[in-house]
Amino acid sequence: MHADGRTHESMIRPRTCVAGASLSYAVGVARLITQNDFDNARDRAHNGEDIAIAETLRSWATDAASFTLADDVSRAAVLVEAGENFGYAGDHAEALRMYEAARDDGGAAYVDPRALMVQALYQGGHTDAALELADALRKGAPQLVNTFLVLGGFFELVDEFRQAQRWYSMGIRAMDSGNVPGAESQYESMLIGRARVRSELGMPRDALDDAAVAIVDTYGAQGRNVPE
Repeated sequence: MHADGRTHESMIRPRTCVAGASLSYAVGVARLITQNDFDNARDRAHNGEDIAIAETLRSWATDAASFTLADDVSRAAVLVEAGENFGYAGDHAEALRMYEAARDDGGAAYVDPRALMVQALYQGGHTDAALELADALRKGAPQLVNTFLVLGGFFELVDEFRQAQRWYSMGIRAMDSGNVPGAESQYESMLIGRARVRSELGMPRDALDDAAVAIVDTYGAQGRNVPE
């Protein structure tokens, strides 16, 4: 998703020559990708370099001969980030491949990769497959609050308001039950999102909608940004 312009450098690592202080390069030694490298790549996203950055991240995650990930860098997280940047660039097929690889890897990521697979399928024109996968994911009881937020937000974005309302509501219930941990801001985001889509659907206000309105009013009175 993020390109660092060092495609040739990535194949080599500097070493000090035995004969003196000048530098030579050890060809074929895998470059170590640290958490700082990963953070820097993510920070450079959305600056018109999405494809180049995506390709860099894909190489970090898949080219074991050239790159090795530090112990604190999750391969699944790198694959997810690569997929998101391919998606931003409009390459939904490659985004889907990255998310599938992240799912198969099984490592830590901020969201269940299947939620992002739903997005890639939908945006790639495979609407029925996307909705089927979303339904299967729902039945599997997601364990990450971001899974509910991501799918609620995505379905709201594409005007699938009933799906969005379902995912926001499930996320709220999951946090209320204590089965899925999350931050207060995430809970507030789901409340507000749920209220928005219920309004779009013409549904009457309920107690949760009233809570969402109160949150928005409080943030406004304090001059703070409302959680999205």
